[in-house]
Amino acid sequence: MRRSLLRALLPLVLVAADRGADIRGYITDRPIVYVDPIELPLFEGGTISGRMRVRLALQASDSNGALRLYQQRPEARSALLIALIDFDRAECGPLAPINAERMSGVLNRAMQRTGMSDARQVLILEVTSEPI
Repeated sequence: MRRSLLRALLPLVLVAADRGADIRGYITDRPIVYVDPIELPLFEGGTISGRMRVRLALQASDSNGALRLYQQRPEARSALLIALIDFDRAECGPLAPINAERMSGVLNRAMQRTGMSDARQVLILEVTSEPI
């Protein structure tokens, strides 16, 4: 009994440690693993004209999947970063609104290509852009 309880709570403890004990959202049957924030330059006419900040999380299929995703966060972040760079070049400008729906599709497809089957969905927590 204790072991199963510990196994069920471990992803939440890892998420709390990852976020500095600041758990946001609700405890659900699909744990969430936070990804370090990503900041990208926005280009216009070959020069850097702004920056985009993105906060993401991965929704795991179950608690065991959350443990595996937590250990694979660097690889997941790399895949998401590459997808965001491609999205940034094609879709974003410093003063243009960001199409979060399209970004969500791009990020979810990038996670599927990595083969990380434990990631049920990429959650976009925050997206901001600003001119420099």
